[in-house]
Amino acid sequence: MATLAPLSPEFGASQIAINLASALRDRGHSVTLWNPEPKPASIRWIWFIPWARRQLEQAIAEGGPFEVVDVPPVMITHRVARSAPLVIARSVQPDLRYLACEMAEAGRKMLRQPFRSAAIIGYNLYLSALVITGWHRAQIVLCLGHHEEAWMKRWFPWLTPKIARYFAAPAPEDRERFKCVRQLRTDPSGPGIRFLWIGRWAPHKGTRRLLAFIQARAHTHPHDTFTIAGCGDGARSEIPAELVKCGRVRIIPAFSRDALVDLLMTHDAGLFTSTVEGWGLCLHEMLESGMPVYATEAGAVPELRPWFPDLLFNFPPSANEGSPAPAKIPLDRVYEEKFSWNTVAEVYEGICLKLCRE
Repeated sequence: MATLAPLSPEFGASQIAINLASALRDRGHSVTLWNPEPKPASIRWIWFIPWARRQLEQAIAEGGPFEVVDVPPVMITHRVARSAPLVIARSVQPDLRYLACEMAEAGRKMLRQPFRSAAIIGYNLYLSALVITGWHRAQIVLCLGHHEEAWMKRWFPWLTPKIARYFAAPAPEDRERFKCVRQLRTDPSGPGIRFLWIGRWAPHKGTRRLLAFIQARAHTHPHDTFTIAGCGDGARSEIPAELVKCGRVRIIPAFSRDALVDLLMTHDAGLFTSTVEGWGLCLHEMLESGMPVYATEAGAVPELRPWFPDLLFNFPPSANEGSPAPAKIPLDRVYEEKFSWNTVAEVYEGICLKLCRE
């Protein structure tokens, strides 16, 4: 099971791989997790994917044979496709739509940064070709969530026979911590709402939409504050300096998993502004902590809305809307069983066995 991100739960793709691998091991399977790190300093960003594809081919040759090879579609070379009886192109994000968002953003900056924008667009077209080729080479195209499955079947109907769907869930150890946060959560103590947004500072995360909301809300609601966490260094240059200086906006470029509990406890409402999303683990974690969330229709929203009708609201909140009440009641047991990594692993296992029998 390969992932391009470092094998750390701070990275969403790796967190999903780690939890899925652990659940499959609990069900009696042998799972090897792999990623291409450490990357040599001599490998520039434009050569990373070709280098990583070669590294994966070598790792499979040296560590195999494997019955199942599970990799991002961009990594499925001709040799990888022939390396096991079952090759799965497992998604953790809607790759083509992410790449399209990045190209659209580069297009908007073409006049200011012509060479950089052209390079980004050209490179993303190359990655798009690798993704589509990977889907065709795999025996299973495993989509994450309802949105991606529906989009794939609409735009690539000839792949429908090999398309399947899985879902994600918080880690078991995190779920216990979210339970404590939910039990201790209180109504906002001051006149304003403390908003929390978590994610990479990337176009598909709806950063332009978020900035527009913050600027408008800061003008009409002088007591509201906003925390932008896990955004790296990109956010600071785009957020109005006066909002940061006066304390209305707090930027946390990176945080540990241990610090997540404090972030969830010390904020009143979450913001989920993605235009396109894989699952949205941060959304899932906010909801399980009892935090109301204003969300766009992306990622896991359609899967989670039936289970959190009193916490999941449409983004943006209206100008005259106060903070909705947090939730303290225990999670529904049916929900906890459905959105558990054991159930995810059972679904994954069933998809593999079905194809093997065929």
